[in-house]
Amino acid sequence: MKKINILLTLAFLAFNAQAQELKIAPTHNASKAEEKIVKPYYQGEVISLEHAGGYTYLEVKEHSEQTFWIAITRTEVQLGDYIRFQKELVTKNFKSKTLNKTFEELMFASNLQYRVKK
Repeated sequence: MKKINILLTLAFLAFNAQAQELKIAPTHNASKAEEKIVKPYYQGEVISLEHAGGYTYLEVKEHSEQTFWIAITRTEVQLGDYIRFQKELVTKNFKSKTLNKTFEELMFASNLQYRVKK
């Protein structure tokens, strides 16, 4: 029984140490509960877009020429704009009833930043 408790404790400590690497330090005197998980930014050029309800669906082309679709709160981004955003959730076979379209894979995103195409 002691061996199991020791193994469980070591596993918990190892998991907790890995999770700590993903957090950013608060910039003010915030409690541990206010620390945020760091999410990487994705970026690319808008090559297609559709507005539906409160969302804008954007097809994004990365530098690697791969494309993917994201959904973000309705925005005024235009074709050719260069965007940057953070991934929140990825869904498979997402059916948009408003667009009457199924996305093989759709990434819900936040923190959109964009540069207008010149």
